[in-house]
Amino acid sequence: MLKQISCDQFIIDGKVRGPINFGKGLNVVLGGKGGTNSIGKSTFLMILDFVFGGNDYVKKDSDVQKNVGQHTIKFIFEFNGKDYYFSRSTEDFQNINVCDENFKPLADKRMTRDEY
Repeated sequence: MLKQISCDQFIIDGKVRGPINFGKGLNVVLGGKGGTNSIGKSTFLMILDFVFGGNDYVKKDSDVQKNVGQHTIKFIFEFNGKDYYFSRSTEDFQNINVCDENFKPLADKRMTRDEY
């Protein structure tokens, strides 16, 4: 299961937002109390797709790519009680890095999307 997503470009009130943690079962993406649009729900869903190997976040969300620039999404999956750390950048989006617990890519552990 996907356990966590983080990125140094996730900004809230001018500061880097902490990691987004997921629990077992249903997780919900909610908008603001005022019901306004353009607060990031669709972008976040595209980031989830990116974490699972999709390309739409880079290829179709051109506003983010233009305004934010190249960035890396870090994520943790849990399988059989063990955490696995990965990262994927918008610059080299065809590959996924296997990382240590500090999200440092492990040597010779990069995977293509197909391998992932």
